[in-house]
Amino acid sequence: MKQMISLIAVFFMLNTVKAQDQQLAAAVTKLNTAASIADFQQLANEFGRMAAAEPTQWLPAYYAAYSNTKLAFLQKDAERAMQFSNLAEEQIKKAEAIVKPGGNQKELAEVYTVYSFMNRSRVEADPMVNGRKYGPTAGAHLSKARQLDPANPRALYLDGLVKFKTPAMWGGDKKKAKELFEQALKQFEVKPASAVAPQWGRADCEKMIQ
Repeated sequence: MKQMISLIAVFFMLNTVKAQDQQLAAAVTKLNTAASIADFQQLANEFGRMAAAEPTQWLPAYYAAYSNTKLAFLQKDAERAMQFSNLAEEQIKKAEAIVKPGGNQKELAEVYTVYSFMNRSRVEADPMVNGRKYGPTAGAHLSKARQLDPANPRALYLDGLVKFKTPAMWGGDKKKAKELFEQALKQFEVKPASAVAPQWGRADCEKMIQ
């Protein structure tokens, strides 16, 4: 009888995990075509609920942080943008706390890329006030990501974006930015490891190189 109960418990656990993976994969698919504030807000809420339901899984918190970072970039009001950035920071810290003990370099590179992107959203919200405070932190996280996984297409894209947007007198370099976008696009050709693996950034990178 005990063996039967154990088998039933394992069956329900496997079904629950499968359903969670399917739900996450469906949300990741929607994220690949998201463009508006409404799109990203719906996804931020969806990933946030998944992160609360699966506190030992890093991907829901990671995607929630990315969605809130995109929301921060889409805001016209600096104070509102900072609210989304702050929420994204809480979420990416949770993802980092889950991934870091395992030491998976590729997963850590993904986390640090979004960490950097989140701090860039703070700089974008108010460059004069936040540039010196958050710019170096964003750069440090991006450097970590590049070191951990030099072929990560999202880190390459973000590095190119920073060099494209930064004035030449402060280290910007549009020629180098184009080279990084081209490298990123080559790496985006590599098929993601799974339906839930990080895959955002390709469409934005393609726009930058047109």
